[in-house]
Order: sequence, then structure tokens, then C-alpha cells
Amino acid sequence: MRRALLALALLFATPAAAQQNPAEVQRAASALAAIWRPVDGPMTATALTAACSGAVEEIAAVEAALPPVLSPASLARVRGLRGLLIIPTGDDPAWFYLFPPIGLDWVTPGMGRVTVVSEAEGFLTIQDGSGASISAQLGRAGQWPVLRLRSPDGPLLNYVGCAPTG
Repeated sequence: MRRALLALALLFATPAAAQQNPAEVQRAASALAAIWRPVDGPMTATALTAACSGAVEEIAAVEAALPPVLSPASLARVRGLRGLLIIPTGDDPAWFYLFPPIGLDWVTPGMGRVTVVSEAEGFLTIQDGSGASISAQLGRAGQWPVLRLRSPDGPLLNYVGCAPTG
């Protein structure tokens, strides 16, 4: 599967990613390579642990849903149930595969890209499969990696990194 995803990544690679600080992009891409599950309410250890329940099984379900022929159109139909799955392409660290959950209908699955806005503050821009930009922030809640996304309506959505994919 990774070989097919890598071949597809090469079709979409552009020189724009080369304009960023490669070390910052590598660190951001490594931090994003995970399944991110939503957290409702306060970020307590109990809430974060509960949010991650079933995350590894969800990764397997998304991988099983990948079509035999990978294209932008076929990837755009693959979604997770609860988690936002980010899989590195294995080539250029700025590029990844993005599979949002059904509930994030404003995020298009497929090839995505990360741009570092401020590494010190964890601010990123995530480009989805349609090229739309999503404001994001990486951080930590104790031992847990957390990701905040700004929805088009404006509210922040909180996610916990449950299992790495890189």
C-alpha cells in the first residue's frame, strides 16, 4: 500500500514545499503523522484515553477501504469514522495522505501538505485534498500530543494523537 501511495505522491509534488525550512517541515510532518481522535470537554487523562479507544482498529479500517487504483477521485471517497488519519508519503515530508472522519465534511480527503507558520507556537497550515487551507496548532496535554483545528465556522476542534503512522 505504501508503495502505491508513494507513487501517487510523486504525481502531486510541487516545488512550493521546497520554499520552507526543511527541518521545521520535517518536525511538523513527524508530529502530524498519526491518527487524531476528537476530544470533547476538558483534556483530562481519562478523556484522552477514552478518545483513543479503537484508534488502531480505525487505522486498519481506513487502510482496508483504500481503493485498488489510487487517484485523487478515489482517495476523496475514503474517510475515517471518528479519527483524522494522516499518513506520510515517505518522499517529501511536507506531503501526506489525509483521511478525515465523516464528521469533518469540510475537509477533503486525499493528498495534503503542511506549511509551518510558527514552529515555536506550533502554528501550521494544513492543505487538504482539494487545496483548501486549514489553520492548525500542535501542542501537548501532559504526555499526549494534541492538535487544534479551526473549523470554517470559527470554533476550535481538539484532537489527541492516539497512534503514530510514520
